[in-house]
This record gives sequence, structure tokens and C-alpha cells, in this order.
Amino acid sequence: MGFFSKMFGKKAAAAKANMHNVENRDLMQAIVGGCLLVAYADGSCEDEELKKMEQVITALPELKHFGNEIQETIGTFRSQLEAGFRIGRQKILKEISEIKGNDDERYIVFNTIITISEADGEVSPEEVTVLKDVAQILGISLREYGIE
Repeated sequence: MGFFSKMFGKKAAAAKANMHNVENRDLMQAIVGGCLLVAYADGSCEDEELKKMEQVITALPELKHFGNEIQETIGTFRSQLEAGFRIGRQKILKEISEIKGNDDERYIVFNTIITISEADGEVSPEEVTVLKDVAQILGISLREYGIE
């Protein structure tokens, strides 16, 4: 009986860890997608924005366990945005909408996106438009951030 308890206990723990990864995957995709959406808002993605994005994403404890999957997600979203900004935007906004029910996650996503928009020292009107779209989806007031 002890052997089966240990075996099933390990499988249950692995299943629980896998479920946590699936739940956090939505957060990871929303963060990565939102960062890229604001970085591409003005038509190009600057090196400063990519460097800041990498710095911010690697500092988030919620995303530490994704490793190479983050780079794959960045590649996927970049390809979509470069192929057609509207299509990429639509897919990313869908990912962002999937975390809107969790207060902690929606603020992590929005604060990360704002951080990327400020990476080059100024927030362009195109980036403000993206911020407004994301804030509306997440139910966040831009006045809290001094943006109107």
C-alpha cells in the first residue's frame, strides 16, 4: 500500500504543478503579448523596448518557470505583429482578456506594459492608444496612472 500511495502522491503533485503552469501560461502570454503590442504600437520595435521587456519579464517571479517558452511566445507574437499588426493585436488582446478576472494578474500585466511603453523615455500617442485599449479590457482606470 505504501508504494501505491507514494506513486499516486507523486503523480498528483506533478498534475498540480502542471495545472499551475497552465494557469500561469495565460498570465505569461498576456504579459509578453501586451509588452510587444505596446512596443510595436508606433510601427517598429526599438532595441530599448526589447531590452527592457527582457529585463522586466526575467524579474517577474510568476514567469520564472517558463524558460524557453517565453522566447517561443515572443517569437510567435512578433511574427504575428510583423505579418499584420491588426491580426497580431487581435490575438494579443484576446490573451489579455483571459486574465481580466484576476486582480493581481491584471495589474501585473498593465504595470508591465506601461513600463515597456516608458522604456525609451517617452510614451507616444500610438502607445497611449494601446494602453487605453488594454486598460478598457482589464477594467483599469488610466487616471490612476496619470493618463487620460
